[in-house]
Parts: sequence; structure tokens; C-alpha cells
Amino acid sequence: MLFQVEDALPNTVARELRSLIVRGALLPGEHLGQTDLANRFGRSKVPIREALKHLATEGFLRHDRNRGYFVSPLDLDEAMQLYKLRRWLEAELLASAAWPAKAELTAIRERFAMLAAIDPATDYEGWSLALEELRYAIFDLSPHKLLLHEAIRAWRLTDRYRGFLPRNLGPSPELALIDALEQQDRAELLATYHAIRDRVEGLLAEAIGSR
Repeated sequence: MLFQVEDALPNTVARELRSLIVRGALLPGEHLGQTDLANRFGRSKVPIREALKHLATEGFLRHDRNRGYFVSPLDLDEAMQLYKLRRWLEAELLASAAWPAKAELTAIRERFAMLAAIDPATDYEGWSLALEELRYAIFDLSPHKLLLHEAIRAWRLTDRYRGFLPRNLGPSPELALIDALEQQDRAELLATYHAIRDRVEGLLAEAIGSR
């Protein structure tokens, strides 16, 4: 049991650091010293070091051999490439998704209700986790689990750029997808999805252009 707890610590630290980066509490280019982080989180350096390595493989951090770890800079060209990657992966998953049974659809709607009940301004980590679980429930309807794994990685990387988007995007895009799944119309599902992505990517390009 102790081994399991110790083994979970790097994941816990990585999740906390990822949340701080996404929220902008840790700024692009900021140096992350292992001693400072160990004191901040009340952990030993071992899980801190493993968490930093993990976040570097995800692209959240960059490692300099002599100076240590730094929060990755926001690369706007990278942002647009990541959103294009997400579009391809998610469209493939929806194109191959099995129609949810009534119980599955009810469970997905319950996840959406849980997400809608969380205010990201006061509980960003809880909101972010609920959003990822809802996304997973929708795209896990596809049998293509390798594509789903890559989509999850893309979600985490694009979440860094959420701050560029307007706070109020109007009706939830996830709700529109759920409604389209209930209709069991593949053409409508994909058209709804691409309309959502067009809007989000357009807003992102506009926000980036203004900076």
C-alpha cells in the first residue's frame, strides 16, 4: 500500500503543476526549482523530479541540462497546429463512435450536469477534471483507443491556450455534441462538431491576432 501511495505522488504533483500552468499561475519561461517546489508542495524531491520529467514529455515544461526546468513558452503557431490535430483526432473518433444506449446517454448527460455545476473561477481543477471526464465519455464511444489516447494528450496541451478564448463562449459545445449523439445522425453529428471547432478556432485566431 505504501508503494502505491508513493507511486501516486508524482502524478499528484504533475496534476497540480499542470493546473497552475493552465491557469497562468506559473508563467511561460518561469524557472521551476526542485527545492522550491518540494517546499511548496511539502514533498520530497523524488516525486517532484518525476513530475517535472512527466510534464516535460507532455510539452508543458522545457528542460535545460544546465539550468533545469522552465514553463514552456506560449507558441501561437503551435497552438493552431494542436487545434488542427485535435480536430482530426476527434472527428475520426466521432465518425467511428457507437451510438450510446439510453443508459450511456443518461450517464453522459449527468457528467455534463456535474460540469455545468462547477464554477471554474473558484474550482478550476475540479472543473478541468470534470471537463476531461465528459470529453472522455463522449469520445470513448469510439473503438479506436489509440486515437483516444492521443486526443487526451492534445486536450491537455491545448488547455494551455484556453486563456486566449473569451470567458463566455455561449451554449456549451459539449451539450451540442450530446444532443447530436442522441439524434443518431452521423452527418449531423460531424457537421455539429466541425461547426463547433470552426467557431473555437476562429475565436482563437482572432484573439491571437489581436496580440
